[in-house]
Amino acid sequence: MKKLVLILVMFIAANSLMSQTKERTNAFMFNKNGQYDKAKEAIDKAVLNEKTMIDSKTWMYRGIIYLNIVFSEQYSSIDPQALDKSLESFKKAIELDPTDKMKQAEEIKPRIDAIGQQFFAKGVEAFNAQDYKLATSDFVKAFDVAKLNSKVDTLALLNAGLASLKGENYTEAIGYYTQLMEIGFNEPDVYRSLAASYRGLQNNDKMLEALNKGRELYPSDAGLMLEEINAYLALGQGAKVVGDLVKLTETDPTNYSIFFVLGTIYGDDQNKEMYDMNKAIGYYEQAIALNPEYYDAIYNLGALYINESNKLQVKANDLPLSETKEYDKITEEANILIRKALPHLEKSYELQPSNQETIQVLKSIYNRFKMDDKLNKMNE
Repeated sequence: MKKLVLILVMFIAANSLMSQTKERTNAFMFNKNGQYDKAKEAIDKAVLNEKTMIDSKTWMYRGIIYLNIVFSEQYSSIDPQALDKSLESFKKAIELDPTDKMKQAEEIKPRIDAIGQQFFAKGVEAFNAQDYKLATSDFVKAFDVAKLNSKVDTLALLNAGLASLKGENYTEAIGYYTQLMEIGFNEPDVYRSLAASYRGLQNNDKMLEALNKGRELYPSDAGLMLEEINAYLALGQGAKVVGDLVKLTETDPTNYSIFFVLGTIYGDDQNKEMYDMNKAIGYYEQAIALNPEYYDAIYNLGALYINESNKLQVKANDLPLSETKEYDKITEEANILIRKALPHLEKSYELQPSNQETIQVLKSIYNRFKMDDKLNKMNE
């Protein structure tokens, strides 16, 4: 009788164990057959069972199933959070078996790498869609996932910084760039973007500190040089970077924006020390030669001629009424400049026909030179 009771107890225990592992076994088989919807349903039950939920293998299966859902065209839509749940599952499996007694690392590690790659790809997709907040989050996840496999994904962290910078979350960006420097990643882009972040916060001291350090380490880096130029231009100190700009025109002679910046520096008549009309004209013309549709350079060149003509006209108007010859002479000099401005202003109007300032200037020119056909057409 005692033997029968013992057999019954053993049967009941075995039956109970089978019942407890049934859902996990089902999940394994459904997953093996590519039936990821059913595998998901079974494994979700298994992780709620008080016996199987404390078994590392259960969580490893869950991680595998959810990752298969991510990569499945047929089932990827059944859970939008599948990637996060896969990661969560593998982390739980590692937590329950920290020394890998069950020898599951060979199954888990490459899948963790795949999860990191997926978060990185999602970050790139969000960045290209200009959703910089989401991009930052995904790049940070990619960085954190890499750490689970004792790896440092500096590119993911660099991109997190760039996404934050693009999204104007400057303080957040500074945190990521500082973190990169702390782990020994001191590439030029870090200093350049760090300076840009401080510039966004209008922290000029820190901006210049980052630039000076970067330029000290990488004196020939074009990106750092351009950021330094932007910094000094923002401070109204363009003269300090003219030398660097000229060097850039030699190393990057097809970059029309560099010629444009030089044109703006020499064309700023508020800066008496730097203002040089002829140099400004030369640089604007080089920019336009490289890019004939470059609106900013075309408009600025036209405006430069008009500004100079206005100065001459004011000078002529201030003459005594008896100085008619001198008045006519200076007025003609102004007219010569206006005629030089005209084709550039007309091209500006062609490129941006809604610019009211250009329209008004052109109307005044047409009226001045009795260009009635063009004036009437514009008035229409």
